[in-house]
Amino acid sequence: MATVIRLSRFGKRHHSVYRIVVVDNRKARDGQFIEQVGFYNPNVAKPEIKFEQEKVMKWLNTGAQPSDTVASLLRKVGILDLFHETKAKRSIDGKAATPRADKAPKKKLGPKAKARIVAEKAAKEAPATEA
Repeated sequence: MATVIRLSRFGKRHHSVYRIVVVDNRKARDGQFIEQVGFYNPNVAKPEIKFEQEKVMKWLNTGAQPSDTVASLLRKVGILDLFHETKAKRSIDGKAATPRADKAPKKKLGPKAKARIVAEKAAKEAPATEA
């Protein structure tokens, strides 16, 4: 399941306000969401942007991708920059930058590659005879 952080529209006609929600990317725009992490009202003189920083950081750390609009709102508030700083700090400290970085899938070998590896092992194990 790929999670995204995106806007969910609600409010009156011609006076829309948005919830910022974490949702499975296959769900509809205004459909069922996992968690609400913020609010955005563009209809006032100074647009109202509210985020619950702990929730947003938790979801970004688990791999949720913000939509373009949400990413620009996060950048305005300063949360996205904070996330990138903590991510860079973690990679410098030696920990994995993402939770899935250390779980890279192993490459599967074909029958010819397996036969070559077995032959190389057998050649190393065989006693060296000189004539």
